[in-house]
Amino acid sequence: MGLNTALGTAISGLHSSQVGIGVVSQNVANAGTPGYVRRTTSSVDSVSGGTVGVSNPNVQRLLDRIVQHQLLQESSGAAYTSTRAQVFANLDQLYGAPGSATALDSMYSKFTSSLQALQNDPSSYTNRTAVIDAASQLANRLRGLSDGVQQQRAQAEAGIGTAVTRTNELLEQLTDVNARIVNAQQSSGTADLRDQRDRIISELSQYVEIRTDERPNGAISITTATGTQLFDGRPTVKFEFDARANIGPQSKWSSDPAQRGVGTIIARDLSGNSSDAIANNTFRSGEIGALIELRDKTLVQAQAQLDEIAAQLSSALSDREIAGTAVTAGAATGFDVDLAGLQSGNSVTLDYRVTPGGQTQRFTFVRVESAASLPLPASAQGDPNNRVIGIDFSGGPASVAAQMQAAVGPGFTVSNTGSVLRIVDDGAGGTRDVVGLTARPTQTSLTGGTGELPFFVDGRNNGAYTGSYEGGAQSIGFASRIAVNPDLIADRSRLVVYNTSPATPQGDTTRPKFLYERLTSSQRNFTNSTGFDGSTATSTGTVSSLVQRVVAGQGQASEQAKRLDEGQQVAFASVQSRFLEDTKVNVDEEMSNLIELQSAYAANARVISTVKELLDVLMRL
Repeated sequence: MGLNTALGTAISGLHSSQVGIGVVSQNVANAGTPGYVRRTTSSVDSVSGGTVGVSNPNVQRLLDRIVQHQLLQESSGAAYTSTRAQVFANLDQLYGAPGSATALDSMYSKFTSSLQALQNDPSSYTNRTAVIDAASQLANRLRGLSDGVQQQRAQAEAGIGTAVTRTNELLEQLTDVNARIVNAQQSSGTADLRDQRDRIISELSQYVEIRTDERPNGAISITTATGTQLFDGRPTVKFEFDARANIGPQSKWSSDPAQRGVGTIIARDLSGNSSDAIANNTFRSGEIGALIELRDKTLVQAQAQLDEIAAQLSSALSDREIAGTAVTAGAATGFDVDLAGLQSGNSVTLDYRVTPGGQTQRFTFVRVESAASLPLPASAQGDPNNRVIGIDFSGGPASVAAQMQAAVGPGFTVSNTGSVLRIVDDGAGGTRDVVGLTARPTQTSLTGGTGELPFFVDGRNNGAYTGSYEGGAQSIGFASRIAVNPDLIADRSRLVVYNTSPATPQGDTTRPKFLYERLTSSQRNFTNSTGFDGSTATSTGTVSSLVQRVVAGQGQASEQAKRLDEGQQVAFASVQSRFLEDTKVNVDEEMSNLIELQSAYAANARVISTVKELLDVLMRL
């Protein structure tokens, strides 16, 4: 080996050591910097003009791409579960611990207990006042809970808007960083830029679940988990969110803009084409996905449960049950029932048995005042054993009978005489047996001669709650409007006096007993909108059991959301720990590397010094 060769080799080694020392210095300086990925150098031997040396050392980041992709997925999942857990915790705090003084079930128990006390001493003004006060507190609590649920929905609406804006900003930031990486790909100066790009992508993954793919030239492509491309050198879509103000119980998401009362996310591509990202299920996870689910499903169901409590509470005390009178028509049997008192939203139920050996099934006919209210919304529907059908009463009794006949089919005969409806089966040897026909009109007077009374009213107009569907379902948002009947507050004797001619005695227990039993022991049909246990079927129970079920269910849902989040955070931390094993700077290890580089640097410097001395000797010869 000649002196020139030795000199060249030593100089290249010296340069390699210098680069390595610089990398170690950078690693140590950024040991605590979030998102910094540890660097290392790699070198290969090179031969140039017969001189063997070390080629330009390449600075590389130490990370596992597979683990990095897993980290992005878990980051999105962690943002999703933590967002849900926080809202559920807020709801749990809003409802109060079951049995606590301000909890809904406690307020309800106080009301039923006051009715029981009134039953024991109906003439007591103190007991009557206690009933009104407890009822007012219960109505106030329902209104407060409804307002709290809608505030959570409004916050989710605002959160979606903020998250969408930030998502667009992050995609724009990627454009510049990605271009600089591509332009610098042939040099060794992309490590810092790649760290910066990774930090942007990491934050982006908190809003939406993404997949990344790096191209050979260093450029990156990003798609959502559902396949929507977000970035390919530049943003391929821009999201737009039309936030709505004044979110209320009637504010629902719909793919039909005319029916939609909340904001939706529009994805607009580079060609100007647009699509509804919520309808396309673009956001399945991440913070945006969680906020959409909370706003449009979780909190809507919470409101539906409160509305169901308010509706059942009101209807249980005001709706009469008029059982049909048994009739025969030849070999056919059935019932007559008078529909004269039926109001918009009131129902008639037909119970029948499929023969031979079939179970009892039901048709529920709901009065509406015009065809514009048909078909009934999905929240009114029952299940295969209870078909709920809207009947337009505007055409008169004959039209009502014809609509019911079309609904029940040939196994029955439906007819009417004035306001009296008759339904009979198909007789002996047929396939249908009518076992019941019941009308349920709402009592609107405080003194109607029966135990029922409009104890609670709709605060929108102080009218009775009938479950009307005119101009939208009256049940939607009823928890935000329920109030004690002002006429009852003004004349508390009506808690006992249900008839004026002859006048009910002040000590009569009939009405207090009736009201108490209607709430605590009378079986009611609950709509499918409550969504208990994820079911879409109707269910039965007492109003008391409904309240307990809603309060307990809310607590259980909050606990489940908390446990899910805890599990997801553990999974996220586990993957993050694996990722940091390679990327995190170990100062002790760096110091060890520095000693090796110093030794190599000193050795190469000694070679250069020796060659210089030898050349000096040669020059003096």
